[in-house]
Amino acid sequence: MMLESLSDFLVCEDPVAPCDLIFVLAGIMERKFHGLELFHQGLAPRLILSVGRSEVRQTAAILGDGQELVRLRDKTPPEKRHFWVDLEGAKETISPARLERIGTFHELKGLAAYLASRPPARIALVSTSIHLRRVRFCCARIPFFAERNVSLWAVPEENSSYKSKVWWKRSADCLYLTSEYLKLAGYRLIHGR
Repeated sequence: MMLESLSDFLVCEDPVAPCDLIFVLAGIMERKFHGLELFHQGLAPRLILSVGRSEVRQTAAILGDGQELVRLRDKTPPEKRHFWVDLEGAKETISPARLERIGTFHELKGLAAYLASRPPARIALVSTSIHLRRVRFCCARIPFFAERNVSLWAVPEENSSYKSKVWWKRSADCLYLTSEYLKLAGYRLIHGR
């Protein structure tokens, strides 16, 4: 169906397989739930959650004892409230992301800088299905990712707030799909060189 193909174009999902690091992009909590599930399944020894300022309280709740994240948020100016929650085995490290600007491109660029001292060979990036085309576009323009084996994993449809098979029947999904196309076009203009 023509309407489904509009959604399908944005999805460029890779098969799930063991890797060195799972990175969950900020934006929607279901991404974090899925990333944690994959981590607990043993698909990677390390998980990094990207936490935007509107996700701190919810992320702290799913971490169990997330008080360190809340304390860091409280002493950070609002415009700098983006954090990495880095889980490796039983060790948890929470630090400011220090992004140049907000947005997927700068989030991935910030991740590249964060990982530069100990770069993993195989990285899986977790996001919403229709966000993956833009994620892939960004990775192709950040040299760090060109040197890695990068996989893109989508939150499964049954756990996603975005429903790709019936997106045209739900106004929130229509808006999300439209915004992804507009953002992808904007990214091509801004970061296309």
